Amino acid sequence: MTYFNDAIEVRNVYLLPYVKNTRETYTYQLDRWLRWCADNSLEPLLARRTDVEAYIRHLHEGENQAISSVHTALVPVRGFYRFAFNEEIIARDPAALARRPRLSRGVRDTVGLDRREMRSLLDTALRRSGRDQALAYLLTCMALRSSEACSIQIEDYQQLLRGHRILCFTGKGSVPARMPIPVPVLRALDAAAGGRTHGQLLCGRDGQAFCRRGVYRVIAALAREAGITARVTPHLLRHSSITNALEAGASLRKVQDLARHSDPRTTMHYDRNRTSLDDHAVHSLVAFIAG
Repeated sequence: MTYFNDAIEVRNVYLLPYVKNTRETYTYQLDRWLRWCADNSLEPLLARRTDVEAYIRHLHEGENQAISSVHTALVPVRGFYRFAFNEEIIARDPAALARRPRLSRGVRDTVGLDRREMRSLLDTALRRSGRDQALAYLLTCMALRSSEACSIQIEDYQQLLRGHRILCFTGKGSVPARMPIPVPVLRALDAAAGGRTHGQLLCGRDGQAFCRRGVYRVIAALAREAGITARVTPHLLRHSSITNALEAGASLRKVQDLARHSDPRTTMHYDRNRTSLDDHAVHSLVAFIAG
């Protein structure tokens, strides 16, 4: 058990810099790796590249996980070994050169909500509580992630800058973010605040901070009431915000700012998905041949 105890200790130190949501996700994924090591009588700190590749095959073939899910599972595993190598806890990094299934940046099957469906969801939210209104507008019009929406304090949107009310919050990776608040969104936020001047904006029935699980439940209920047949999640709403902003004619650079993507290629991926069928070159080719 000594090596396993050492691995747990290294894991705990490696996770210290991460914020709550990332730390929970990384802990879950690292514990999966450690359980797999235990099931295969493998000491985690003595793992070799071939062991990591065997785990990759187990996830992709044994558990039938999508390539994107395999890559997600490996992010903290690779980080764990890079940290252990840099701290001279291990002599070599077994994950650095482990071969992974190629992750395509091509067109994916995710189809976001269209303009009519987004309007319907927002109209439905306006018939519910102020909290549900604010949640729907934050996810649909501001492209916030569920954890970001849950973190908003009433004080976070009181600042006035150049004639705009500003929403300030901490985004993914603990990166500070600032966005102007359109009037309809501001009305929804004020409805959720209900006259309060400080504290958590989105609260549960017990008055405590709203959780991500609650966000999923509310969004699913709103979608059902709005007559949307697709499975609607907070991430799908964020996806829809990005694609509809592009559809509205916003430039890629501006939509990158909306989505707070550090890499413009991520935003370009959404744009490619949006136009891949309607603007496909095959239409131009057939029209050209037909004269």
